[in-house]
Amino acid sequence: MAIDRAIADAASERTGLANRVEDARSRAAFLYGDVIDGEVEGDRKSAAMIVDAEQLLVRGELRREELEAHFEILQDLKRRIDAAIQALAEENVED
Repeated sequence: MAIDRAIADAASERTGLANRVEDARSRAAFLYGDVIDGEVEGDRKSAAMIVDAEQLLVRGELRREELEAHFEILQDLKRRIDAAIQALAEENVED
């Protein structure tokens, strides 16, 4: 069924995004630690890199929230379709 494919695609995208956000979070933490420890040259460049990383993380988290909402809608739609199909099947048995 198309809804099953849509749910699988949404789940795959959600998992992939979660992995990318976690990877970006880890890299940002290391970058932040390097800046604090003074291991990265050029304060402006380092600060810009941290700002970019923070923006990327914020966008990633917002997208994760959107995907989660879409995933829940798709699952609800699947439940409704399954219930409607079941009701039609039961109605046909009674006829």
